[in-house]
Amino acid sequence: MRIVIASRILNEEDIVEAFVRHNATFAAHLLFLDNGSTDRTLAILLALRDEGLPISVFQARAVGFDEARVNSWLYETADGLHRADWVAFLDVDEFIVAGEDGLAPLLAAAPAPAVALPLVNYHDTADDDPAELVIPRRLRWRARQMPPVPKVIVRGGFGARCAIAPGNHGASVDGVALPHVGLPGASLAHYPRRSGWHDLQKSAIGWLKVLAAGGHAAQAGYSAHYRVPFERLRDAPASLLREPAYLAQPVDPARMVLDPIAYSGGELRHTVPSDPAMRALAAALHHAEALARAHGRLLDESAEARSLVARWNGERNFLF
Repeated sequence: MRIVIASRILNEEDIVEAFVRHNATFAAHLLFLDNGSTDRTLAILLALRDEGLPISVFQARAVGFDEARVNSWLYETADGLHRADWVAFLDVDEFIVAGEDGLAPLLAAAPAPAVALPLVNYHDTADDDPAELVIPRRLRWRARQMPPVPKVIVRGGFGARCAIAPGNHGASVDGVALPHVGLPGASLAHYPRRSGWHDLQKSAIGWLKVLAAGGHAAQAGYSAHYRVPFERLRDAPASLLREPAYLAQPVDPARMVLDPIAYSGGELRHTVPSDPAMRALAAALHHAEALARAHGRLLDESAEARSLVARWNGERNFLF
């Protein structure tokens, strides 16, 4: 059985190596679409490919995004180019948990064209060991309550007829939603926040991407969870940057359970220690620069168009 993992990626140098090494134990191939990473993400992926790990990387630099279209392209590529029996849509902060027998036997027994895995959210805490570079070993406290947010794995064979919903939370074929079932014994360990600085980086870039995509993206609710922290950082930065409990959360047994996953990726070879604050600042400035340059190009093109129209109008008026 060929399981292909499809992922969009942007500036994930702290976790991408562990993601690949762990999830490659469940999949025949990992397909990435990079959205213009400016950190060491691409260098790490290249080094892993050179080791022989089954990786393909495409790149599409864009200041905005059409998530549903991109996800659907990933499905079509995994299905057609890599002959996937199943396509698993994972963000790079999600690690498959499937027990001793792995994921393939569970999928083989699935009676539906799609399955849904629940997300199990892990928290960063003030007790984490910053010297531990393997994120699933460093972040060991999970949420007591699981959010009702499934991620889909879809059978191959539908080609361009298959559309994947934003967030990878559902799929449809020819406009009809695919029925999906749960997969007992399998889940996704989710590490959405590795530090307060990482959270600020994601919120800033995430909401800027929505705004850059045009009014329809915000109205559709894309990445709406980034809006409040973005606006708080914009309007009252001290409430976050000077709040120790935000930058490093204390352990809260009332909402957390000590339950680390069995990470199966082995040791890291290409990930290096880095300062999350400096990494967040650099990523935000790179993205702001990309937005500014894109806006500048639009102005240049508009000025050129106006100049052409003016010259055409002038020539016409002169001739008559």
